[in-house]
Amino acid sequence: MYPIFIVDKPDAEEDIASLPLQKRYPSPPKSLTNRWGVNKIVGFLRPLVAKGLRSVILFGVPVVKKKDSVGKLADDPEGPVIQTIKLLKKELPELLVAADVCLCEYTDHGHCGLLNEDGTINNSASVARIAEVAVHYAKAGTRPP
Repeated sequence: MYPIFIVDKPDAEEDIASLPLQKRYPSPPKSLTNRWGVNKIVGFLRPLVAKGLRSVILFGVPVVKKKDSVGKLADDPEGPVIQTIKLLKKELPELLVAADVCLCEYTDHGHCGLLNEDGTINNSASVARIAEVAVHYAKAGTRPP
């Protein structure tokens, strides 16, 4: 399963010298991993699928839109992950598409779940929120590997 980090900047792509064929946006230190915009991902993946790539897992990374405490951007229908899922299912239907449902990249506090007032993880609310995200990704076209 090939990891793809998809950002909310549609034309994002940047080479990373230490990771051949990897991209990112904006220009963070060279140690970070690949990041793609929805407009660039099919062009990158099509030749890999032709060579036998069978599955990808998408990780959303907001770089433009504002994060919040509950990770609303995670399942935004206009967000990069849901747009990319739909695009890949249309353009590369043979590709198995999975998506990470962790909230850490979408929350302003950086934790994978929702917080109680004292800063601890609210497990029940976190599970419910992550389930909401998973349902939206499934409806967009992901499926378990």
